[in-house]
Amino acid sequence: MLAAGALALAVSAPVLEPVTPSDLPHLSFSATAAQAATPILEARTRPRVASRAAVRRSVTRPAATALRAAQRQVLAVRSEEESRRADEARLLAERMAAVERQVAAERRARAVAASPARAVAARPARAVAARPARARPVVRKRVVRRAVTVRPRATGARARMASVIAFARAQVGKRYSRGGEGPNSFDCSGFTKRAYARAGLRLPHSSGGQAARARVVSRAAARPGDLVVGAGHVGIYMGRGMMIDAGNPRTGVVYRRLYAGLHIERF
Repeated sequence: MLAAGALALAVSAPVLEPVTPSDLPHLSFSATAAQAATPILEARTRPRVASRAAVRRSVTRPAATALRAAQRQVLAVRSEEESRRADEARLLAERMAAVERQVAAERRARAVAASPARAVAARPARAVAARPARARPVVRKRVVRRAVTVRPRATGARARMASVIAFARAQVGKRYSRGGEGPNSFDCSGFTKRAYARAGLRLPHSSGGQAARARVVSRAAARPGDLVVGAGHVGIYMGRGMMIDAGNPRTGVVYRRLYAGLHIERF
């Protein structure tokens, strides 16, 4: 029965003949039209591609500009930070140099205080050694002799002042403390009180009280061991315009030159 149905379909279906290109002129026309239309389509799509590239550039350019601005800002901040660090390093180096100079000056002052006579005697020798040797003309000077009256100090007083001077030199470098009378720290009047006690003088622990017990002498007539008096301050005169005193907490007991505002008194 199935074979009979298949046979009937084969009989009823029309027979299709093969088709050649010459039989279908319209198909060849359509292919030619498609080939001609290709450049037109490409021309239409180019503006779209160009517009997309423009959009991309319009999006990326502000980002690149912002990135370059941020980079410049970072570089400026780094440069400012480096400049600040360089200034801080320079200031620190200057402060360290100032401290070193101050320490060296204090060491020289202590060395001079420890042996002032040796330092004074060594200065001319170094100066002469540094100068070139040269012949000096012989000059004859007229010597005028004058009678000079010399009043020597009593031997006992000279010995007492020598003990005062020796004690003062031995205390150089010790620290300053308000109300201190030694042996490790002094204030100005405590220092002079202990020094003059070696000469048998009992003085009050007061700069004004000590000055009231002495008389004023000129600097030209000053002698080592005299009292150096200032406003609320006392020290001991060492000769050659120098003194030893307990100045302040920064210097302690120090050997230094007389400064303005001081005068000499003698007991």
